[in-house]
Amino acid sequence: MNIEKIFKSFLLTLTGFSLFACSAVSLAEYQTFAQSGQEYVSAIDDLLIISGDYFVDANSENLIANDLQEPDLDSSNYADITRQDDEWLILIAQIRKHNQLLKQYFFALENLATSNAPQEARKATDNIFQQLNGVSDKIQANPLVFGIIPPSTIPEIILNEKIKGELRKELELRKDAIYRELEIQEALLALLTSQIKTDLKDIQNLQDERSVLPPFASPQPLEKPDEWILERRKIRTMTLSVEGLDDATQATKSLKESFKLLLENKFTIGRANVLLSEVESVINITENLKKSINQ
Repeated sequence: MNIEKIFKSFLLTLTGFSLFACSAVSLAEYQTFAQSGQEYVSAIDDLLIISGDYFVDANSENLIANDLQEPDLDSSNYADITRQDDEWLILIAQIRKHNQLLKQYFFALENLATSNAPQEARKATDNIFQQLNGVSDKIQANPLVFGIIPPSTIPEIILNEKIKGELRKELELRKDAIYRELEIQEALLALLTSQIKTDLKDIQNLQDERSVLPPFASPQPLEKPDEWILERRKIRTMTLSVEGLDDATQATKSLKESFKLLLENKFTIGRANVLLSEVESVINITENLKKSINQ
């Protein structure tokens, strides 16, 4: 999920700068958002890590299955599978860096809204954005995301008149670019969740064939039937948690939309409650996925 995802920054700092620049939410509400943002960041970042673990584990199960079927396969098969691992893990690392920079950027927006030296704060914001843009370019050039990121569909974002000074200049310059980065995050999370579903299903099927079916199909009675029952239950139920992954994608979409609403001073309490509920769902999904892989 944890995913620091767009995201600690997103909810934590974006709401913060909205508080100071727009006076749109109370301090208590900001603190609630800040806490939820921190939890969501951890959930999304964990989801990225889980994706790497599942990808490697699925490939390891395939290697074992191939070895059992064709023991004479040479090391080139192993090298090819390992190369696939490396390519996916590189993408995961790039997404995590992208998320970290988004967090820093939104913290910088908060500083820009509250700083006594706004021009210096603007320089810091500019530096972070340039790094963010560079990482984003690398992600979009990665062959693994080819055809995954859709064309931009940036809506008109009308800044609330209460946003003033250097903060307004920054947002007028980059609000569309940041919205686009959140669109990219949404597409990446959809790819991520799809791959987790595929990998977990592969792990389930291959472990079933390797650990559960052979002793059952043997002409001899099961030596330890209670242990066999527990092992079969563990494997057959490991995919239960993946159905909730679509909620994680929806939460990312809501975060993107919240960015626009905050800038326009339209982020209502009702909308905040929906977002907080989606954050909680992502956290629960991530915890369940952790349990599946650590069983």
